[in-house]
Amino acid sequence: MTARRAMPVRLLPTSSAMIEASIAFIDSGIGGLPYLDWVKSRRPDLHFSYIADSANFPYGDLSPGEVTAAVVGAVEKILERGAPRLLIVACNTASVTALDEIRAISPCPVVGTVPAVKPAAGLKVDGPIGILATAGTVDSAYLDRLVSSFASDREVIRVAAGDIVRYVEERWLDEGDDGAIPVMERAVNALKDSGVGSVVLGCTHFLHLIEPITKMIGSNIPLVDSRDGVGRRILTLLDNGSAMSQKNINAGAFYVTERGLSNDRYRRFAALHSLSWAGEIS
Repeated sequence: MTARRAMPVRLLPTSSAMIEASIAFIDSGIGGLPYLDWVKSRRPDLHFSYIADSANFPYGDLSPGEVTAAVVGAVEKILERGAPRLLIVACNTASVTALDEIRAISPCPVVGTVPAVKPAAGLKVDGPIGILATAGTVDSAYLDRLVSSFASDREVIRVAAGDIVRYVEERWLDEGDDGAIPVMERAVNALKDSGVGSVVLGCTHFLHLIEPITKMIGSNIPLVDSRDGVGRRILTLLDNGSAMSQKNINAGAFYVTERGLSNDRYRRFAALHSLSWAGEIS
């Protein structure tokens, strides 16, 4: 995949940029966009809101207390704009750290995103289960419980890779998949050297790099993520999850929580995912 230098930025009208009754996704940055795309491809009739908590990016570098304060504060800003129909915490670090606190303040159902340890444990493959995630997720008690519950009889190799998160957020649009390869070498080689039989992508940002990760680690090593599980849960909460024939021309809005020069990059991400630019939420 080449860098996205020449992509035209097509901004949709922002009059529909409303959080009230939307399907709202929140992440520290753009990691959760593949999850939004999964749902939108099946329910194009719905209105979506995407909130990049850019003021606190990246959650994976923060302490558990800092993550909780950051994501709860961002959710409070969202709720000041209106109550979503559903709130999806499209970030593994935020979910394994602060899901209970988010649910305590949310008037709508909250869907978390956690490493797909259970599906990985169910694969009929040899070798340890690799988990590629942020330091905040790798070191979390929540991940300990997932491993204990679903993979207690398996060797699990955990590799933290916050540098990959920063690459996706800050450089991927311009440098593309090829530029990611040297950034990913340390983490991917650690997994390969451990002889893993599968790899859990335990950070939503990594889904943007599935192609180069597959190329580097080998197509015989399955990559496992939680899009299907999270997506099916969202569709279940939206009654029967059946897609409508009428596409919503005002399909969604993209918000950030910080003003700054980086917003040009976020505008490009918004356009890439057919979301209107809604600016700062404060």
